Amino acid sequence: MSASEVAPDGRRLDLALGAAGAFAFGCTILFSRAVARDNLSPPVALGIRFGVAGLLLLGVLVVTRRPLLPPPGERIFAISLGFVVYAVESTCFYLGLEHGTAAAVALIFYAYPAVIAITEVVLGAARWRARTFVALALAVSGSSVVAIGGGRLAISTSGVFFVGASILMFSAYVLLSDRVLVRTDSITAATWTAIGASMGTATFGVLRGDLEAPSGHALAALFANGLATATAFTLFLVVLDRIGATRTAIVMALEAVTGIVLTAVFLGESVRPVVALGGAAVLAGAVIAAFSAPASVEALESASPP
Repeated sequence: MSASEVAPDGRRLDLALGAAGAFAFGCTILFSRAVARDNLSPPVALGIRFGVAGLLLLGVLVVTRRPLLPPPGERIFAISLGFVVYAVESTCFYLGLEHGTAAAVALIFYAYPAVIAITEVVLGAARWRARTFVALALAVSGSSVVAIGGGRLAISTSGVFFVGASILMFSAYVLLSDRVLVRTDSITAATWTAIGASMGTATFGVLRGDLEAPSGHALAALFANGLATATAFTLFLVVLDRIGATRTAIVMALEAVTGIVLTAVFLGESVRPVVALGGAAVLAGAVIAAFSAPASVEALESASPP
């Protein structure tokens, strides 16, 4: 049955599941921003977050009777992508949250679909389309408005640098995983990405001597973040199976919106009109990118936003 033939009740369920997944991702932005404002070190914040998420996702694999391990030949890649690429990406995103509001960080980060689409064109994996150029123009101009027009209260120069690095690393993760995890179940890949990221950030903390025991308040937020991450990954992949990569990528743009609303409500972070305007351009670029380069968006099958 094609997407156009899905019953109305099925469409409503798909939308509800997608919105729930975006809300869960928005919760991860809220919890991450909360602990970042408390200056908790990235190795602790991310090590616990992804460690909890990885264990919960292992439970999902058991309940759903999916493979607990990637197939032989891809296991080292699954762990390595999490241990190195995703660990660096999530660390940069977290550092961005230390130097900017959740709204500014989330909105700039959503330039990544346009970056992936352009990279696929450069690599010859997708054809150049006018919509690809429009998506890139919207993403760049919108991100620039958020970064410059929002002022230092929205995000500092360091924050822009860290978010930019996060975009590049996440794009690399998506493109690499699409090529080296071709036989790995999507939830299995997400599980070992989370476990690898937890191991990678913890190892970095040990090498730097940067590990510390979080307070009870911070620890509760970290465990909640792990739960939200596992929930978001699972719902993301369920929706992906139901409605395909393009529509899922568009629905997941709600992540930025829900993250902004949640941080405004619970952390009191207001959104300047100019930031909202730039963010609207970025999200529009993300939607256009989803339609302009199907090959690149399909790479989302083994990845999800931070």
